[in-house]
Amino acid sequence: MAATFFGEVVKAPCRAGTEDEEEEEEERRRDTPEDREVRRQLALKREVRLLRRQTKTSLEVSLLEKYPCSKFIIAIGNNAVAFLSSFVMNSGVWEEVGCAKLWNEWCKTTDTVHLCPPEAYCVFYHLRSNPSCSCYVAEDQQYQWLEKVFGSCPKKNMQVTVLTCRHITEYKTSGSTSSLPSPFLKALKTQHFKEPVCCSLLEQPNIVHDLPAAVLSYCQVWKIPAILYLCYTDVMKLDLVTAEAFKPILSSRSFKGLVKNIQQSTEMLRKLVTTNEVQSNIYT
Repeated sequence: MAATFFGEVVKAPCRAGTEDEEEEEEERRRDTPEDREVRRQLALKREVRLLRRQTKTSLEVSLLEKYPCSKFIIAIGNNAVAFLSSFVMNSGVWEEVGCAKLWNEWCKTTDTVHLCPPEAYCVFYHLRSNPSCSCYVAEDQQYQWLEKVFGSCPKKNMQVTVLTCRHITEYKTSGSTSSLPSPFLKALKTQHFKEPVCCSLLEQPNIVHDLPAAVLSYCQVWKIPAILYLCYTDVMKLDLVTAEAFKPILSSRSFKGLVKNIQQSTEMLRKLVTTNEVQSNIYT
């Protein structure tokens, strides 16, 4: 197995392949109808579905076919979602256009009738021509998610921006991570992203993981301009300093016209973090 810079895993030829095939064949022979039925039910349970929030019916086409856009912003994780909510979604009137029904180890959304954003994990919003989403998607559901969101033949006249965080201990450097200022921002872009980048690029041998890697790989293959802004931090819970580390991207062309009042948005972010701290304090 080998991992590319974007983090997706590629199978490499191996002499042990024959042995692996023999083991798989042996497992298939030992399979019972009950085993196959369990796997079938589990696969159905883990299926990704995009729903209209108003009617709770499935979208017949991909999200970006239904709502074509010039900018598509994805926020993954508490701090990235808080930043996007305070600075972008606070500026202008956003319409909730859909959500993803997911079931995995982290996200168990079984009640689609009374689904609320915290339970949905993946909610899509639309401003004029720019949808946005915040989500968690399990590894085996990423291809389904990409297919349902982008479609089988995505348009190239849009730009994708992904925001997420990773713990600073995952950053690979020749020195000690304890000497690095935390948090700090790094960027990773596809070949067709030509705009100026708001921070230094992610160096090898660092790679990205999970849904951000899947999105960048998808955009690279389909020649869609895309950029990932990755915040390395030592605080993974909702944190004011970590969320504000994304501020440099407000000067990028991707966010031009989306943020109206930075001072007001900063104050809203502070209130959001303070409210979360109060709610998570067991002594209040």
